[in-house]
Amino acid sequence: MHRLLPLLLLTGCKTLPAIPLTTPEPLKVDLTMRLDVYQYRGEEPGNKEEIRTVGEAVERQRNRMAEIQELKNNRIVGEDHRGLLSLRQTPAGKWGDHVKRTVEEENTDRTLLMRNEAKESNRPLNEIEIEAWKLRTDQAFKGEYIEVAGKTPGAFEWVQATGPKETKDTPAKIDPDPNTPPKPKP
Repeated sequence: MHRLLPLLLLTGCKTLPAIPLTTPEPLKVDLTMRLDVYQYRGEEPGNKEEIRTVGEAVERQRNRMAEIQELKNNRIVGEDHRGLLSLRQTPAGKWGDHVKRTVEEENTDRTLLMRNEAKESNRPLNEIEIEAWKLRTDQAFKGEYIEVAGKTPGAFEWVQATGPKETKDTPAKIDPDPNTPPKPKP
């Protein structure tokens, strides 16, 4: 009986129909492809989340302007020779963490704007940084810390500003004529 079992199984099986593996016409594939190529230099952020638009950077700077001025007035930060904020002293605790984060965010936005200006004007970034540094030190209020050129080339030192400097565009203060009588108050 054991010998008959394989014979019974073989006779009970039908042959399977032939399955064609070829097609009469070639297969058509509809493929849409998009290729984006980005080139980053070493100075540009590689993380796409870090890339921010100029308009957003200006808006963020405007929103934190009062806080930055308060930090300058309290002598916590100063303007360095690269046109960036520098932490002069770090407050303790959560406030110190907040100050660090605020300074980092401001410097990120300043750097973005300076890089954009360098790219648009086709000039080196260090020229833009020097212009920003001079502008910010010239506009610094009395007592704010600013970095100025030191006694040796390439050296810088921290000093307190003496107040905003007058520029060509700033009108000179006009002292009233002592002979003119004061205007009556309504």
